[in-house]
Amino acid sequence: MTSEGQETAGGYGEFALIERLRSKLSASAKGPGVLVGIGDDAAVIDAGGGKCWVISCDVQVQGMHFPAEGASGFSVGHKGLAVNVSDVAAMGARPLYALISLGVRDETPLSFLDEVYESINREAQNLSMSVVGGNVTRTEGPFFIDVFIAGEVERESLLLRSGARPGDQILVTGSLGNAAAGLYLLNHPETKIGHEIKTMLTYAQIRPQPRVEEAQAISALRQATAMMDISDALAGDIGHICEASGTGAVIWEHELPISSAALNLASVILTDPKEWALYGGEDYQLLLTAPISAVPALQEAVRAAGGGSLTPIGEILPASEGLCLQKRSGRVPLEKRSWDHFGKPEKI
Repeated sequence: MTSEGQETAGGYGEFALIERLRSKLSASAKGPGVLVGIGDDAAVIDAGGGKCWVISCDVQVQGMHFPAEGASGFSVGHKGLAVNVSDVAAMGARPLYALISLGVRDETPLSFLDEVYESINREAQNLSMSVVGGNVTRTEGPFFIDVFIAGEVERESLLLRSGARPGDQILVTGSLGNAAAGLYLLNHPETKIGHEIKTMLTYAQIRPQPRVEEAQAISALRQATAMMDISDALAGDIGHICEASGTGAVIWEHELPISSAALNLASVILTDPKEWALYGGEDYQLLLTAPISAVPALQEAVRAAGGGSLTPIGEILPASEGLCLQKRSGRVPLEKRSWDHFGKPEKI
């Protein structure tokens, strides 16, 4: 509460705030052609001819999403585009168009802005995307970049959060926890660790790679039942799938795919790397569910797309069983703990 007695966003929590704001849009959130509105990784609009537009936007703010000092424009531009591409790709869509908006301080170096756009241009070319416009405004607050992405997908290949069913396997691409380990290194630059490990982990945090080709391969098979990207954290994001699908889930702690680099750092600083994998967030790997019979074909499709591993890490359960973590000693409740912009996240 403020001194005037008004409730404030800072004490409300990100997801409660989103739900509060969504309730104000009851009359306008669903219109002609809107197939999926607020509540998934992106909105879905009927494009006709059996296809859909998948659209999303996300803002990255200096001091919250990238360091207040020392961040290169190359990293800021890359991450600004990548996190938005990831949302669209995680629904099976091919990202096609982007709008870029910037909030720029008077003292922002032009060389920094050049780097932002050079990085965006390079990544857009790599993804065969077009940057078709945007906006620039002056701000007295921190620098920010806001990106709008539009992608296209065949309606039959669209993947939502809401299709998981009891008995489905829970799978993730790649490794979990690298971005959180990289965040630790950014906040503790004095840590004694090998150069290659430091570079790999910090790049996972500042230059994440959206899993576009893997998502396309998974979508094309039409065997996955639900999918999203891991942005807030595995523990929170599997909760989003379960909430949308009306299910529970168990995560097998001993099956979490953790990279040798993250394991190495964890051994140096004497921490549990499973905490990074479960609660760290910003890995931008794909989190999906599928019948167990579909797992081999999905794994082969991901490998063929150049994406490496697709690891089973749990199972969808009936809603009555809730969210659980399977430890070697038995099952315990899974904390639905993840990134919250209005919580107290570790700053970078």
